[in-house]
Amino acid sequence: MSAAAYYNHNAATARLAAQNETLPQRRRQHERSAERWEEMARAAEETERRATANEADKRARAAE
Repeated sequence: MSAAAYYNHNAATARLAAQNETLPQRRRQHERSAERWEEMARAAEETERRATANEADKRARAAE
């Protein structure tokens, strides 16, 4: 499981907890948590894209 998938899973879990929460303050807390997990997932996806691009560039330079 990639870091992004892990973070997205945690975001979904937090969203479900927010949906099932009856107390407004706790619901907002779960929603904020989900937003943070989603931000981390986006950052992890970007890092994975950069790592893939860097590896491709490295292989291209090695082939020269």
